[in-house]
Amino acid sequence: MSKLYVVGIGPGDLDHMTFQANEALDAAQVVVGYKTYLELIQPLIAGKEIVSSGMMREVERCREALDIAASGKVVALVSSGDAGIYGMAGLALELAAEMAAPPEVVVVPGVSAVQAAASVLGAPLMHDFAVISLSDLLTPWDLIERRLVAAAAADFVVALYNPRSKGRVTQIEEARSILLAARPSETPVGIVRNALREGEERHVTTLGRMLETPIDMFSLVIVGNSATFVDREGRMVTPRGYAAGAREPKRGARQERKAHPPAPQAPAPGSGKALMVVGTASDVGKSVLTAGICRLLKNRGVRVAPFKSQNMALNSAVTPEGGEIGRAQAVQAAACGIPPHTDMNPILLKPSSDTGSQVVVQGTVVGTMAVQEYHAYKPVAFAKVRESYGRLAAAHDFVVIEGAGSIAEINLKAHDIANLRVAEMAGAPAILVADIDRGGVFAQIVGTLELLEPAERERIVGVVINKFRGDASLLGPGIDFVQRRTGVPVLGVVPYFTGFRIPEEDSVALEKRVERRPAGSADDRLNIGVVKLSRISNYTDFDPLEGEPDVHLTYVEGEEQLRGLDLLILPGSKATTTDLLFLVERGLFDAIRAFPGPIVGICGGYQMLGKRVSDPHAVESSVREAEGLGLLDVVTVMLERKTTHQAGAELLPAGFQVAPRCRPELGGYEIHMGETILGPGVRPFARLTERSGRGVEVLDGAVSSDGRVFGTYLHGLFDNAGFRISFLNRLRRSKGLEERPAAEQGLDPFDRLAAHLERHLDLERLFALCGIPR
Repeated sequence: MSKLYVVGIGPGDLDHMTFQANEALDAAQVVVGYKTYLELIQPLIAGKEIVSSGMMREVERCREALDIAASGKVVALVSSGDAGIYGMAGLALELAAEMAAPPEVVVVPGVSAVQAAASVLGAPLMHDFAVISLSDLLTPWDLIERRLVAAAAADFVVALYNPRSKGRVTQIEEARSILLAARPSETPVGIVRNALREGEERHVTTLGRMLETPIDMFSLVIVGNSATFVDREGRMVTPRGYAAGAREPKRGARQERKAHPPAPQAPAPGSGKALMVVGTASDVGKSVLTAGICRLLKNRGVRVAPFKSQNMALNSAVTPEGGEIGRAQAVQAAACGIPPHTDMNPILLKPSSDTGSQVVVQGTVVGTMAVQEYHAYKPVAFAKVRESYGRLAAAHDFVVIEGAGSIAEINLKAHDIANLRVAEMAGAPAILVADIDRGGVFAQIVGTLELLEPAERERIVGVVINKFRGDASLLGPGIDFVQRRTGVPVLGVVPYFTGFRIPEEDSVALEKRVERRPAGSADDRLNIGVVKLSRISNYTDFDPLEGEPDVHLTYVEGEEQLRGLDLLILPGSKATTTDLLFLVERGLFDAIRAFPGPIVGICGGYQMLGKRVSDPHAVESSVREAEGLGLLDVVTVMLERKTTHQAGAELLPAGFQVAPRCRPELGGYEIHMGETILGPGVRPFARLTERSGRGVEVLDGAVSSDGRVFGTYLHGLFDNAGFRISFLNRLRRSKGLEERPAAEQGLDPFDRLAAHLERHLDLERLFALCGIPR
């Protein structure tokens, strides 16, 4: 009897053909197929009669194969290895039924090309998935469209194949539009071309940006569902056991998504994997409470990590791999007992003007954007947020998430990627922090909760009243009212805690800082001034100086404040050339040049101390060149690439002139755009010995010939207790003050903070709400 084998050839590589497919091809006298597929298996069909045809000839090809088989020959009709083979097999059976004496039709399935692509991407098809051909010639487009709508609404992983480059040129675009109507633009997408064979290409992107990657008939596109994330190795992962309900597509959803893409589905609150700390306003203490909760969990043996999706801050830190994140998350990582990582703060905004910010994504600068530009970029940014959170959650038992500002800012909700949309993504309950020190605490709490949508309000499982001074029992009636009115329990009243401070995020906090003056007159202490630049950054460098008992540190805004200072510091700047002009405008430029005492410059401040700063590429501002203060014989040129490293260093002889009898080893970090060239009138301050874990030999900083003025790129210089004490003791000796030894180390400040929260929060109730064993 005549026979027709419908043979699936797998993803197209001979190594991935099935044994049965090889046998069928070996038995065949005639091989029929699309010429490109036949070229892929040429070694297996050499010497056989070949009948090939081009694209979009499936019906004619199938009919010809049946006719040849009916004449008494054994025929192999070659098809792809994915669902396309079943389309061809179905067509062969339909056409055979019309024949008077049809041949026997035998289906020989191959390795699925869809599964091959999934294996390249890292196995994202663990749950129900839909495989949809975009160019099934026997299926009208409106039926394919309905299938896409149903698959998207059912939250399936969707595999798309056979997009045509001719004919219906918008197939893949239409498919993307349908999927975007039901799931967010940041949904992970994997695109694999030539899976498991020569010329293989793999791209992991997002639904919103997938069309930026070339897609042709050799490409398979796998669109994740609401639980899919991209792990640290770049694999698409769909974890088991997630809770996700099917979503019905809305009328006009394609238009709605442009204004605000729908938030991804996620596990319900109380999943035991994350907790979010949100606030009624900025600076209510979210960062400190987050750090304290992190330490409480660490002390209970929980592998915990901090997370803040988006930070707007001029005070940043560098991770061991050289990425840049907000300082708060670096401190919170220390509370967890782990190194900081860029996934802990995937989006960092560093304001460079009143309307624009440098945008740092997963530790790397992607550009400077105005407000509207950044709003347009937010779908991409949130995809990175989701990606980073997924990796962090996969690597730890628990994640403590910090929100940003107030969760009730109605004008910002449509573009939110930092507050309750993140809680929804993570499936996390949230606690609301209110600051009683600023007054109106009960109005803060009730007003915030009243302004939330019902679904948002359900995420709030408790309230914490923070920064209280006095007898907490006096708050009883107000707390009872809040609990009756809102139905949300108050989990505790936390007294003002002075034993721990998270580094502040931006210069606004300087306005709120209360000056701490040591006892005695100005002659009995060291008076240090830090110039308050218009674009000041990383002023947390000077927190260790403020911690010295005989130091009075002020932020200088005018010439008159320079009088009586024992030391003047120029801090880092986000826009060095702009801030040099700012010094001129404030009358500080000439005053600083005439300052008789020691002067220190850190990073941007170091650059300002030189003769000239050039910014030829306008990387920091539109001011391309500015005259420096001329106090150090150096010039600086801004480069397009930012230098970000954790660094180790050792003092050179000029550095010992600055800090006599100091140990040579220093630690710190670099965050700067420029390169500074030393002239003959200065000597280098230190030698870098390590950058981001790699050994180097790079000179850093400069010291004037008399040792009065020095600058360095090392942030965190004064965190080195040995250097700080040696440097300050030099100043004390020159002023006739008693030298001081290094301060003794007391109880770990994180443990002190944790003990403080333990005394004042209902942790048993809080941890129960989060699903954490007590």
